[in-house]
Amino acid sequence: MTMHLPKRISTLLFAPALASCAAAAASTPPPAPAPAPVPARTGFAAALDSIFGDTTFAGANWGVVVKSLETGATLYERNGGKMFVPASNMKLVTGSTALETLGPDFRYRTVVAATGPVANGELRGDLVVVGSGDPTIAADFHGGDARAVFRAWADSLRAHGVRRITGRVIGDDDVFDDVPYGRGWAWDDMNDDYSAEIGGLEFNLGVAGVTVARGAAPGTAPVVTLDPATAYIPATVAARTAAPGAMEQIEVTRQDTGPGIVISGEIPADTPAVRTLVAIRNNTAYFSTVLRETLIASGIAVGGAAVDQDELAPAMRPSSRQTLFTQTSPPLSEILHGFLKPSQNQIGELLLKTEGRVLRGQGTASAGIAAVDSATRAWGLPPRRLAQADGSGLSRYNLVAPWFLIGILEHMRRSPNFQTFYDALPVAGVDGTLAGRMKGTPLQGNVHAKTGTVSNVRSLSGYMTTAAGEPMVFSMIVNHHTVTSRDADRLAEAALLRLYNLPRTR
Repeated sequence: MTMHLPKRISTLLFAPALASCAAAAASTPPPAPAPAPVPARTGFAAALDSIFGDTTFAGANWGVVVKSLETGATLYERNGGKMFVPASNMKLVTGSTALETLGPDFRYRTVVAATGPVANGELRGDLVVVGSGDPTIAADFHGGDARAVFRAWADSLRAHGVRRITGRVIGDDDVFDDVPYGRGWAWDDMNDDYSAEIGGLEFNLGVAGVTVARGAAPGTAPVVTLDPATAYIPATVAARTAAPGAMEQIEVTRQDTGPGIVISGEIPADTPAVRTLVAIRNNTAYFSTVLRETLIASGIAVGGAAVDQDELAPAMRPSSRQTLFTQTSPPLSEILHGFLKPSQNQIGELLLKTEGRVLRGQGTASAGIAAVDSATRAWGLPPRRLAQADGSGLSRYNLVAPWFLIGILEHMRRSPNFQTFYDALPVAGVDGTLAGRMKGTPLQGNVHAKTGTVSNVRSLSGYMTTAAGEPMVFSMIVNHHTVTSRDADRLAEAALLRLYNLPRTR
């Protein structure tokens, strides 16, 4: 209970005590003042406030955290606990959890099997390929040659005495579910290579190269070639060669249904060729068809068609099969380079479903997200600072707080797998999505960070070292900007230059 005394009585009661305190004050030095803020740190925060307060971004929201890895001090924070659409900074979450839970030596294994015996040079039955979600059967992992693995398989089949396959080439993608896209992916991105389908049998990361070369003269049709060349993708050419000096307007789109594509627009007569990538429908059928074509080109006859097992009636599916050989992927430590440096979306989705299959027994995105949640909780990261929808960051349903990404980066800095993770990140002015940025500045070769871009979103999170030798970690995300991504980059890089020149914080 609190007793309230009349003012005059309380003054009389406490007057001796007040007098005693006054006497003590006269003989005791005053307490030392609280330490003043470090001027350099205070100036740094003011400088970053000025940078991120740029009026060009008055209608946008910045989330920024900068922290010393040496002292643990937070040097700057702006909306660090708020949730932002991270774009490809989500790959930091997928990549780190995959590396920590699956391990750097994890490898995908694709099984090549037969449904019948091999006798007198014939495989008397079907050739069945059982997928594991391997993203490396692709040009990106074989010096630009998408068919390299399939030609090696032809050699292996010959080594097993196979000169002819009497049956079909069947693709089995059941290691994962049949959902080909991430949750919340935009329908109007589906032609583009970065929105290609994902599945248990992934060939060339779900894309084909399309080269459109000018025709012999204005008014003639251009010449279209595919890489890899395949009958699986019929091409309708509705384009023309235009007069020299005209604007190049070639567009490659998928047909409304099926695997076909349409080439439309104009290519000027003085433009030798235009090359682009297009996403292909039904990866498993694409995989099986190009494999069959490669086997035939390598001298192995194939009597049956190339098919996706899911398109066969149950009675038409193989009831038994015997493994001939197994294709083993490069280790995850190498796959991460092909994931993080170029910001490859399909690998992000395959890794997420792989985490779900290996750790939760289900090859689904939701199982993968549950595995990510368990891992990051074990690292001590707050669950309500991450809302994950996919593995790549293409979905706008993803939300994350800069502080969560800082937690990911700090955890990885302490991990035995740190060097693998660090080496897989883009390096400013050197490689990956940062190859063209920060060149000729002290940040070149110094900043190792993950970029991120979708419409009205730009992000950059990673590591750097100051001129004084202090290691730093940072996360910078802007949402709802209506200017160019380069404008956002300008602010982020200005902040990093300020950080580079910051005196040691201890």
